[in-house]
Amino acid sequence: TFKEELGLAASLKPVLINSHTGRDYWSMDENGRLIEIAADIESSTGVKIVHETHRGRFPFCAPVSKLYFDRYPEMRISADLSHWVVVSESLIEDQEQTIETAILRTKHIHARVGFAEGPQISDPRSPEWAKEMSVFTSWWQRVVDRFLEENRPILTITPEFGPIPYSWTVPFTGLPMTDFFDINVYMKDYLKNNLHTGPSYPQE
Repeated sequence: TFKEELGLAASLKPVLINSHTGRDYWSMDENGRLIEIAADIESSTGVKIVHETHRGRFPFCAPVSKLYFDRYPEMRISADLSHWVVVSESLIEDQEQTIETAILRTKHIHARVGFAEGPQISDPRSPEWAKEMSVFTSWWQRVVDRFLEENRPILTITPEFGPIPYSWTVPFTGLPMTDFFDINVYMKDYLKNNLHTGPSYPQE
């Protein structure tokens, strides 16, 4: 069960647990029971549990996530905002209040970059994606700034450009257009060079 699996994960004493929680077609009460189970386990074990913003799960898009933010003020997320972008077919420019709430609730970042028609750009090194890279970087920087303001010692980030089918393929071959490991190494370096953390907040 969800409770048993979370309890087992928490027994290993990780830095945090990233949970793919619930389903997008379940009711708020059904998903809410899982959020409450996670909160109880976090309270009893001291291990932080965050709910990933992901298609197919309860926080699959910005407006639905706002409803959960309002109902569960202590709920925290793992921000993979690429999923919100593809669901809304936009860079969510018209939902700034929800973005701000998401930033306030973020405990972990999945550094994947999406675009209006897909959850992952082809290659973050390519100039045609400069706008998407700029927008996502600004969101991540706002999370970093909040952690700095609150004197939080650790912010975890996962460069998360995935393999096929997230990676784009060459037509008629099924081969990846890029090496996703190389892209994630690039993203690690990009984050270290472009997220401003200040002298008191070392990057590792």
